[in-house]
Amino acid sequence: MIFVYILIAIIIGSMMPIQASINAELTRLVRHPYLGALISFSIGTLALGIMVIIKGLPITELKRLSSAPPHFFIGGVLGALFVGSSIFLIPKMGATTMIAAFVTGQLLMSVFIDHYGLLGIPVNQVSVTRIMGIILLFIGLLLVVRKNA
Repeated sequence: MIFVYILIAIIIGSMMPIQASINAELTRLVRHPYLGALISFSIGTLALGIMVIIKGLPITELKRLSSAPPHFFIGGVLGALFVGSSIFLIPKMGATTMIAAFVTGQLLMSVFIDHYGLLGIPVNQVSVTRIMGIILLFIGLLLVVRKNA
């Protein structure tokens, strides 16, 4: 079953450079990265709202947000940072380099979160194999950035 989840994650991950490229084009049209990101998030919010309505999810559960710790709301800020930075970076470094750098950063933080069991994630200790994977990812990033000889 894990391979099905991996395939789903790969497919969704393959959409990230598409999203960043479309958002960069939108930003060129509206001439400001914050406006491009705002439009992108607004459309995403609308899509999620439609999904909630179609699924008939209990909106009354939102009242529970009053008891949520403040750090629960940082995810939206981090999402905005990701979208905004991808809009800014993709025209400067290209889709391949940007995504390779993002994936490298994601893996580094993921290993840290797993190792210490942060943010409610089960502990999954760092291992020699994982360290080798990180090293190979950095090598891959360097090869992606390296200019053709």
